[in-house]
Amino acid sequence: MATRDSIENLLIEGQHIIQQAEEQLDMSNRNQFLLNEDYTNAHLELERLAQDIDKMMMSANAQQREQLHRFQLIVNEKLQDMILDQIDVTRYE
Repeated sequence: MATRDSIENLLIEGQHIIQQAEEQLDMSNRNQFLLNEDYTNAHLELERLAQDIDKMMMSANAQQREQLHRFQLIVNEKLQDMILDQIDVTRYE
């Protein structure tokens, strides 16, 4: 079973990763969709976070799964935003 501390640590780390991704999304939008290495790294970190959430859900109780599921929805939304920005960039290159 997942411990409360492990869930809390994942959520705290995840909030930091989401914040970095939001900063990169904002910068890419201001710079007319110029994507750099930091943007790519933020995207990869979000993907890793999504995988970590999936793994944690396997050993979580019902309440923890609900909390992780809500967090996973936020992570997936940011991932989709980043993917759509990448599609926009390739469309206009």
